Amino acid sequence: MGRLVYLDNLRSFALLLGIVFHAAIVYASDIKYAIQDENRSDLLSYFCYWIHSYRMPMFYMISGFFSAMVWEKKGSQFYLEARFKRVLVPTIFGLIFLAPIQYYLTERIRSPKIEILSFLEYFFSKENFQHSHIWFLVDLFCFSLLYSLIPKSFFKAKFWEKIPEGFYKQLFLVSFCFLFVFLSHTQIGKGESYYGIFKLTFVFQFSFFISGVFCYHWRTILFVDQSSKMKVGAIFLWALLVYLVFKDMEIEDPLWIYFQYVNVWIRASHIFLWVLSPFLWTNFLVFVFQSFGNKDGKLGSYLIEASLPIYLVHHPISLVYAFWVRNLGWGIWTKFLLHILVVLVLSFFLYEFLIRKIKPLRFLFGLKST
Repeated sequence: MGRLVYLDNLRSFALLLGIVFHAAIVYASDIKYAIQDENRSDLLSYFCYWIHSYRMPMFYMISGFFSAMVWEKKGSQFYLEARFKRVLVPTIFGLIFLAPIQYYLTERIRSPKIEILSFLEYFFSKENFQHSHIWFLVDLFCFSLLYSLIPKSFFKAKFWEKIPEGFYKQLFLVSFCFLFVFLSHTQIGKGESYYGIFKLTFVFQFSFFISGVFCYHWRTILFVDQSSKMKVGAIFLWALLVYLVFKDMEIEDPLWIYFQYVNVWIRASHIFLWVLSPFLWTNFLVFVFQSFGNKDGKLGSYLIEASLPIYLVHHPISLVYAFWVRNLGWGIWTKFLLHILVVLVLSFFLYEFLIRKIKPLRFLFGLKST
């Protein structure tokens, strides 16, 4: 199997889309966020829920896929060493130096005169420590360790061959994720956390990571598929319909309400759509990137390497911008478009002239040594 350029590009797309997401959420109605503008848009709310409905599950599915590939091709030692260097190191760096910025700015809104040292003492306590946008790396590292403990023969067992190829194997993966998340949710709520790890979100994302491992061994979903344009169009329409229903259910049936206090059928339907939406959008976007993002070039290679460092540094920049403009009288769309532009320019500037060229920073941001 040669290099799957379209999957590298799709993974970078999922990360960099977070820049737009974290800008839009500042101005989106129906969504709570660390710092938000007084004027908010329903359109940006739909946009944020759309991105939220598939971006991170798709990212973890691709990560599971590449985990299986690396483990099989280069072995367990190479895989674990790479995860420690490429995931754990930037996780620790991000939790110490980047994550506190979000909560400091939030606290500054409540208490403008708060001293930074007293805030840090408060923040790094067991009860108050949070991961901010670094949560995805914390989860990814945990997923990698859990995957290393699973016997790899499980994914190659012959009883999986009894499931017919194509639609039925995809249906199995959707069913697996649904049951895994639904049964977990009967015991835990979405707001429950352990050392900053939100339990239900962890279970949800891990189910997609494992689905990605199956995708590698089964050669499905994330592989090249000669689908007709009509089939792809149908997937897009279904994905759009599922997203619209899911968005309404996210508002009407918030998952932080414990399972025993809700209508079982409504909650089951909500979780099913929560699981189904990423599969549909991933199917659609894989086709798009196979068709238009499957060529290896300088720009693609640059973005593949740059996506993680840029994602890590963009969030504090985005929050500082939101903190600064939240009380200005500019129009909402002016603020939003400038928000994206400022964050992109500063993030790429930091990457190009500092992170990319300074060896200690390359190490801290999980980049390979030059």
